[in-house]
Amino acid sequence: MAAEGRVPRGTALLPGVAYWALGLRTLAGIWAGLTLILLGLALWRGHPWLWVGWGFWWLGAIHDAARRLAGRRPRGWPAALAALAVIYAVGWEVTEIDLRAPFVRFEKMRPYLIALTQPDLLTYPTERQVYRIPIEVPCLHSPQPVVLEDGARLRLSAGCTQAGDPLTLEGEGFPAGVPLEIWWVNPIGERQRILQEGRRLDLRADASGRFEVAFVAPRAVPPGFEPPPGRSQTHGLEVHAVRVVGPPQPSEALLEVAEKMGETVAIALLATTWAVLIAAPLSFPAARNLMGGSWPTRLLYYAMRAFFNVVRSIEPLIFGIVFVVWVGLGSFAGMLALMAHSVAALGKLFSEVVEHIDPGPVEALTATGAHRLQVIRYAVIPQVIPEFVSFAVYRWDINVRMSTIIGFVGGGGIGFRLSEWIRLSAYRQVATAVIGIAVVVMALDYLSAQIRRRIV
Repeated sequence: MAAEGRVPRGTALLPGVAYWALGLRTLAGIWAGLTLILLGLALWRGHPWLWVGWGFWWLGAIHDAARRLAGRRPRGWPAALAALAVIYAVGWEVTEIDLRAPFVRFEKMRPYLIALTQPDLLTYPTERQVYRIPIEVPCLHSPQPVVLEDGARLRLSAGCTQAGDPLTLEGEGFPAGVPLEIWWVNPIGERQRILQEGRRLDLRADASGRFEVAFVAPRAVPPGFEPPPGRSQTHGLEVHAVRVVGPPQPSEALLEVAEKMGETVAIALLATTWAVLIAAPLSFPAARNLMGGSWPTRLLYYAMRAFFNVVRSIEPLIFGIVFVVWVGLGSFAGMLALMAHSVAALGKLFSEVVEHIDPGPVEALTATGAHRLQVIRYAVIPQVIPEFVSFAVYRWDINVRMSTIIGFVGGGGIGFRLSEWIRLSAYRQVATAVIGIAVVVMALDYLSAQIRRRIV
């Protein structure tokens, strides 16, 4: 460090210069970087208060540099506080935080929260009598009421509609007290329950067999299936008269969630296994303590490190999109996406484990004339295996959670089915999937913790 008495006091006006003169080069670099960042934020947003904050940052740094030049205790917290205030203020503005919005708009969310508290876990064997009314979407002519006579009488207020339009359905001649379900069927055969204020529309005919209900036409056509301009599609409105004929059984959604969660765990397991097999050998060239000496080994070390950092910076979701395009929709694409990201993540972790091994056995074998591969085989691998296994199990736990998101882009597993249920507003089925994911993640978290505790 430069002698404090030899550094002119005036250099404190340029704190970075003062830090550099005092030998605090890292601190000088931090000061220069933060100064440029705060200046860039002030120029970007253009608010006067940002320039004031930038000025407080500079004054705080001058105060700290002057104290250091005088041989007194450093005091950098005023400058740090000014910098953080500017950065967080810009972040608050950019993210458009509105603390009132969750309370003001809570009523819009209430129906969905209610549906999520009623998971579709059990069902009863039923007999269904289905009455179906065709309905054109969108309207190409004046909407006229449509009537169905099929043992019972149904009257829909309009024979054509479009998403968001109000409709009224009246019925006569239905069995009194029997539950009635209202379903919407789109042109490709997908069914969804009609919702009223976020709840499934369930009703019963009165003692005279009559009912009347109002609802809103749902958005039922998936992207890519919209009719061309000037044409309509035939949808269907179904009324199901449902009679219970047996004891409760696992619902179709629950069985599908169990199957898809098994698929999700398998995707994560295979992705982690392949990642370990690839990352483990690649981690040794990425360990600094094994690759010192000649310039070719140092070059290999930097190349491996750069590879791990670049691949880790790409989110698994991006890999999912790439592999879905490459190999098609399904679990294989999801497994490849997780494997690619896990190779880089585990490779970096494994290399750091290798860098922190006890150097004694390595030095002893090197002194006997053992070559690099022998040193790795007999001095490094026995020390790193427990940590490798621990990180591999932990990565499997992470991949199970990641595979849920990968499914949203077509990577298979529970995520793919969950995205379909969300699109169809089937929130009871969504709640079932959320419960299944939570149970499996908690079980795997407990299992991985026990394995790591016994190994490490």
